[in-house]
Amino acid sequence: MKSRVQSLARVLGLAGSLGVGFVAGIACDADTDVEEDNIAALRACGLDDGTVDRHAQVHACDPGNQKKTTICHIPPGNPANAHTLCIGNAAVPAHLDNHGDHLGVCDNEQPCPPPPPSTGAGGTTGAAGVSGGSGGAPGSAGTGGAPPVILG
Repeated sequence: MKSRVQSLARVLGLAGSLGVGFVAGIACDADTDVEEDNIAALRACGLDDGTVDRHAQVHACDPGNQKKTTICHIPPGNPANAHTLCIGNAAVPAHLDNHGDHLGVCDNEQPCPPPPPSTGAGGTTGAAGVSGGSGGAPGSAGTGGAPPVILG
């Protein structure tokens, strides 16, 4: 058992030296971009008041999605700013019990302005090679911002 652990440690150390960890980090960047888009949309709708989780999406959920629920979120003290949200099922009771929200889409919802465009982040340079090899090529520049939020 001890030799397996040592072998795994060597493989992980070599993977880190070769920059394999960087490859795994690409998926995290994509998740971060989606989260940033959600935050920008919530901010553009005036829903960044702490009553909405940053993972909420400003639109109705896909009808086949059984992990999320469509609600009409009514911000406390600002009922004119009600918006249809797609939220995780675990968050539904808190919204229904504490905010006066209800299941389903909002009847009278004002469209949100589009979030400001993001500039995108620059690429990352490659890791240095092993045993005197050369470094990787520089990454490409980031691209445009989030698409406009379309409600309806």
